[in-house]
Amino acid sequence: MLVCSAFAGALAFSSVRYRDFSPPLRITAFAIGMTIFVQLLFDSLGPFAGPPNILFGAGDKIMFFRYGAVVAVVAGIAAILRPSFLVPLFYFYHAWREMVSVVSGIFVTETDYLGMLDVGNFAVLGVLGTIVLTSAWVMDRVPRLRTLFASADDVKQLRDRAYGLIWACAVGAHLGSYFWSGIAKLQAGGEKPWTWLFANPTQTSILMGLERGDAPLGLWPGALQTIWDAIASNQLIFNVFVLGAQLLSPLAAISTRALSFFCLLFDVFHIGVYFTLGALFFFWIALNLFIVAAARTLPRDGFTPAMKVVMVVTVICGRFFFYTNHLGWLDGPKLASPRLFVETRDGRQVLAPSTYFGIYSYMIGTGTMYIPENHFRARVGGNNHDLATWHDATTCGPEILPRQDTGVSMEAVEKLVRETDRFFRVYPWVKDNNSFYAYPHHMLSNPWLYGEFNELTMDDIVAYHYVVDSVCLGLAEGKLVRDVRNRTDYRIDP
Repeated sequence: MLVCSAFAGALAFSSVRYRDFSPPLRITAFAIGMTIFVQLLFDSLGPFAGPPNILFGAGDKIMFFRYGAVVAVVAGIAAILRPSFLVPLFYFYHAWREMVSVVSGIFVTETDYLGMLDVGNFAVLGVLGTIVLTSAWVMDRVPRLRTLFASADDVKQLRDRAYGLIWACAVGAHLGSYFWSGIAKLQAGGEKPWTWLFANPTQTSILMGLERGDAPLGLWPGALQTIWDAIASNQLIFNVFVLGAQLLSPLAAISTRALSFFCLLFDVFHIGVYFTLGALFFFWIALNLFIVAAARTLPRDGFTPAMKVVMVVTVICGRFFFYTNHLGWLDGPKLASPRLFVETRDGRQVLAPSTYFGIYSYMIGTGTMYIPENHFRARVGGNNHDLATWHDATTCGPEILPRQDTGVSMEAVEKLVRETDRFFRVYPWVKDNNSFYAYPHHMLSNPWLYGEFNELTMDDIVAYHYVVDSVCLGLAEGKLVRDVRNRTDYRIDP
């Protein structure tokens, strides 16, 4: 109903063209829309494990997942020419991400995409709302609006000023995630707010990428060891670079050059995160590039003082209105690590890449799955948000939790495994070609780390094992060292 209502609204505003947008908003809205549209095509047409889509699969909420996707794909095609159709496209993708959590019982994080979606949605609705409020039809019926807008020389000038403020607010909402991630790093230190800056072992993220199997340099131990040594030897410099850039992000509003500098700097940071942690923030990287391209279209005096004020205010206060990430923590190598293995006919247990499980690979990779009793604390990628748990993690301390609730039950894990297995048995050619690696996602398993699994066919697989290790991680000569203190193995018959 939400998607269809948004589609009807898009039809009502179908006379609005991209040329009616200001150049910065036109670039930002269109680029975000096409990025989401491409992701939607993968999810709605691709042969990937997960909820049903237009071409593949079956299961719960088929009307939404199949026919809602048809409406969204039509909207995406129409959005190439008409910006109003971006709205149903955005709403379907947001609803799709929410619905996969509902039907599976496994919450799928919004960290990777929702910031971009918020910016795009605000840009489009901001323009459409401005067009409505400044139309002669509305002002004739609401005289107070005509009085309010009387200072403008003409409607076009009024709209252009409003569009500038809308774009500045949207960009500020995006930069706010960086700023508040910096604040979160200070908050993690509690009474010692500078702990992250002076003492956080940032190189620990390399261990998480190796543990998850998405480290792009996992096959080159020498390169990984070099990077590890470089970060460890220059820890303070790296931490100053990251924290300083995040806390100083409001300064991006000084000028378009400063804005471009910060956006490109953050992209360098994201690329560094990918080659260490293995997490690919491709939505964030793309949005930074879109903002740089949009900023270049502003005339010499087009970045007005009012736009700069709005941008700074939104960076700081936008978290009350927009989705804002707080990606700040203290790194530790101690965690409860869930992984999935396949049991073969010849009795082997072979580690499966998390990408095998489609959209749910993020949650498997970060460890946000079912954790049994008497295991280490579940830490998302080794994250610690207070000094006590961080000290325990850095020393591989004795803390064990008798029970912890991650929001995911063992029944949900079994359901995920069986539905994934069923999908690949119905479409065995997907596994034969290992084309599931092509799914664009925040956590991409490195296919070259799973050679043994890649050679298997579905006929080779007779069962699955959901294994949770309480493990302390280390690095020796560029290779992962796993000190397993406790292991729980659940065999799942498909």
